[in-house]
Amino acid sequence: MSVIIDRYIGRELLKTLIGVSIVLYFIFLSNKLVRYLAEVASGELPGSYLLIILGLASMRYLVIFTPLAFYISILLLFGRLYRDHEMASLSACGIGMGRLYRPVFNVAIPLTILIAVLSFYVVPWASSVQGDLSKLFARNLEFTGISPGKFHASGNRIIYLEKMSEDKTNMEKVFIKVKYDDREILMMAEKAYLEVDPNTDERLLVMINGSRYEGMPGESDFKQLKFSRHAMRVAPSKKKVAYTSVESLSTMALIQSGTIKAWAELQWRAAIPLSTLVLAFLAVPLSKINPRQGQFGKLFSGILLYIVYVNLIAVSKAWMVKETLSLSVGMTWVHLLVILLTLIILLREHGWFWVRRLWFSRLRNKTV
Repeated sequence: MSVIIDRYIGRELLKTLIGVSIVLYFIFLSNKLVRYLAEVASGELPGSYLLIILGLASMRYLVIFTPLAFYISILLLFGRLYRDHEMASLSACGIGMGRLYRPVFNVAIPLTILIAVLSFYVVPWASSVQGDLSKLFARNLEFTGISPGKFHASGNRIIYLEKMSEDKTNMEKVFIKVKYDDREILMMAEKAYLEVDPNTDERLLVMINGSRYEGMPGESDFKQLKFSRHAMRVAPSKKKVAYTSVESLSTMALIQSGTIKAWAELQWRAAIPLSTLVLAFLAVPLSKINPRQGQFGKLFSGILLYIVYVNLIAVSKAWMVKETLSLSVGMTWVHLLVILLTLIILLREHGWFWVRRLWFSRLRNKTV
C-alpha cells in the first residue's frame, strides 16, 4: 500500500515538475531571445552566435529555476490532492503529513544531486565560455548589424554605405554623421575598415580617402578637411558582461584561491542545491488548504516566501563579500530561518504531540 502511494505521488510530482519547468524556461528563453535579437540588430552580438549564447545562458538559469519549479510543483500537486479530498482519504488510511515527505524526498534528493553537479561544474564552465565570447565580440572586426543601402543608427552615429565585402570586414562609399554636444560632423570616405589599437585594445574605424565636414556651412567655425586616412574610435559596447571572473572560475580554483569572494561564491553554489531540500521541506505543510480555497490557494504566499528566501541568500552573499557577515555564518542562517518557519507551521497544524510521536516512531523504527 505504502509503495503504491509513494509511486503515485512521485509520478504525479515528476509530471507536474516537467510541466512547470517547461513553462518557466519558455518564459525565460522568450525574454532572453528578445534581448539577444535586439543586440544582434544593434551589432553588439553576431547573429551566428545567437543560439550558442542562448544555450549558455539557459544552463545558468536552469540551476536557478529548477528549485523554484520543484517547489511550485509540490504546492500545485498537494493543493490538488487537498481539493479533490485525496488527502482526506490518505489520512483515513493512516498516512499523515510526516509520511508524505518520503515520496517528496525520493524525488528531491536525486534532483539536488543533479543541481549540485550543474552548480559546481557546468555553470562555471558555461560562464567562462560566455565571458570569453563576450571579449571576442568586443574585439570583433566584422561590421555586424549593418546592411548596404540602409541607414544604421548607433548611439550618436548614423552610418550609410553602398557596398560591403562578403566577409563583412570592409565597406565602400561610406557616409557617417556624428553628433558631439551641439556640433555635427559629416564624413565621407571611399573605403573603411575596422582595426584594433594594440596599445589601448580599442576598436577603431579607419576611413580611407575622404572628407570631413564640421559645423554648419556658412558659419565662421565651419571646417572642411580632406584626408587619406582617418581613424575614429568606435564607442564601447553598452552591454555589461553579467559574469565576473569569480563566477567563471572552477570550483577547485575557488578553493585554491581562498579569498573572501571565492568562499562567498562557493557558498552560493552550495546554497542553490541545498535550497531544493529546504523548499521541499517547506512546501509540504505550506500546501495544506481547505477544499474551498482551490488548488492555487497557497501559491501566492508560497511564491512570496520564495522571493524573500532567495533575496536573503543574495543579500548574505553581498554581506560576505563586504565582510559585514562572517563566512562561518554565511548563508546558513537563511536556511535555518526557513526550516524554523516550517517547524512553526507544523507545530501550528499538529501540535507538540504530533512532533514527539513522529520523532519517537522514527527512533523506534531505527532500533528495530
